[in-house]
Amino acid sequence: MKFLLKKEIILLTLCAFFLNACIGISADIQLNRDGSGKLIMEYRISNTLSNMGSLDGNASQPAIPLSKQDLERTIERIPGLRLSSYSKRETLQDNIINITLDFSNSQALLAYLDPESAKASISHNGQSGNLNLIIYNEPNSGFDENLIALMRSLYTDYNFSISFSAGGNSTMTITDGNGNAMPSPSSASVVNSGRKVSFSIGILDLLESKNGLGFKFNW
Repeated sequence: MKFLLKKEIILLTLCAFFLNACIGISADIQLNRDGSGKLIMEYRISNTLSNMGSLDGNASQPAIPLSKQDLERTIERIPGLRLSSYSKRETLQDNIINITLDFSNSQALLAYLDPESAKASISHNGQSGNLNLIIYNEPNSGFDENLIALMRSLYTDYNFSISFSAGGNSTMTITDGNGNAMPSPSSASVVNSGRKVSFSIGILDLLESKNGLGFKFNW
């Protein structure tokens, strides 16, 4: 019994790793001085993952619910948030979903990014402010090197990307999963144009990080 339990935990861990490894996420946060703005997101989901919902004979229940109807149900529960555009297309490798959300205040943005109000905070006075986000706060779980090598051979093009602008000069501090400043990972790409800051890292590099990942955006 103990062996079976341990084996089940290992399988669940590997499944979680696999699911994250074949998802790409891009988020562009555009914040106005009054706290309103836009959140533009793109999800790239491997067709392998999209089809996992059909393994039990029920293709109508995908592994990741990102249909327009599911998003609308989520948004309906958040005052000040509106879905202004939605599109979905399929390539040979991926399902690609693009959405644009308009938010009338910063709290609506936080409610969507962090429904549990545990990993994000924002403060602003119109002229300046800061947005703190914790993206990943689970340390490297010591995945098998052969598994990681396999994932890298299969899913090299899946990244996590985030960009931020707030109308004036914007800066970005990279943090660990506890919100403490740390150097940018060597595998990441960081761009600061003054008005917009952006960060990109491979999903597998993110999942292998030992300290987690977060951001402090200031303007």
